[in-house]
Amino acid sequence: MKAKISDGSDNTSKKSANNERIKITPEMLKDGTVLCGLVLRFINNRNQENMFSLLSCLRDSNVFVPCEVNMNGSDLEIGGRGDNPVMFPVHHKMTIKPQLYKATNGNVYMPFYTRQENAKPSQLKDASLINLPYMQLVDMLHDNESCSGFVADPLLYNVVLDEDLVRISTELPSRLARS
Repeated sequence: MKAKISDGSDNTSKKSANNERIKITPEMLKDGTVLCGLVLRFINNRNQENMFSLLSCLRDSNVFVPCEVNMNGSDLEIGGRGDNPVMFPVHHKMTIKPQLYKATNGNVYMPFYTRQENAKPSQLKDASLINLPYMQLVDMLHDNESCSGFVADPLLYNVVLDEDLVRISTELPSRLARS
């Protein structure tokens, strides 16, 4: 999808159904519901406006990435946090290697999920689901020469973002409200 990048005059808000401006905050993007909604809106109407809304939201969002996590077992603090047992502190070096999916056309993509609930345990293939800022995931993509881009919510929505769309997502202005 070839597209021109517009800087837009007011990227810190959107209009609601009654034309009131709604400020977009990091809290609104935290659980991925807004991002997932934009993916669904794009799937239902694949136009340039919906794609730019999705790409702009992505740049400010965290995504859930299936990764292989390598660390020294002695570095792990046993027990983790009581309120969320899947989160745990690591005291030294930890490396993460994202899963890769090979498409039927031979292209290799790095998957991510817009919401934690969209990742089914059977899809993770013993990987850990890591919550990362999208822009950090872009850096990981640049470090992996075999990848052609991303696939959002694989086996659920399968929205493919090729290298051009990933580049555009990093160049779009942020829509987050400034304090």
